[in-house]
Amino acid sequence: MYELFVLGELMTGEKHGYMLQDVLKNAVGTGRKISSGTLYPLLARMTENGWINLREEEETKGGRTKKIYEITRSGRERFQSLMAEPFDPPMDADTQNTLRFKMVYFQYVDKEVRLACLNQYLHLLEQNLKHVKQFEFHLQTFKPEPEKQRIQLLRVFEHRKLLGETEMEWIKQEIERVKRD
Repeated sequence: MYELFVLGELMTGEKHGYMLQDVLKNAVGTGRKISSGTLYPLLARMTENGWINLREEEETKGGRTKKIYEITRSGRERFQSLMAEPFDPPMDADTQNTLRFKMVYFQYVDKEVRLACLNQYLHLLEQNLKHVKQFEFHLQTFKPEPEKQRIQLLRVFEHRKLLGETEMEWIKQEIERVKRD
């Protein structure tokens, strides 16, 4: 997921490491942190793989060198490959973040890749909703004890259904928008 983010960000132009880290922190939200200890080894591996180039420049304040990263032709190919790569089930927070990253960089891939991504994500949402409804049915039919816990579980599943249905509707609208464009 972070590899996709770095390559996607570099598709927009060269960036220094601190900027990549700052943008990534904002992109993944408050619930997840990206540390320098995660980002810089990733950047080093991506440089070793030939997907990005590193250029060092002297900074005027403090005399520290600024590390500037740019994407290579091989990195562009890797980016296209990651954008076309299917999601790994099950539906989880990483899947949702990967979709968000992909959608930010949709402008750099063909319409077919965008539609495949959205349709696959929709399928995962449908599978997830089906699972929730099956478990909900089980709870309503067999009424396991304790009753208070079962009732609260049903409320949680109602919440998950509403979120899932809302997200599915939004994805369907996005699919139609991409088809029109």
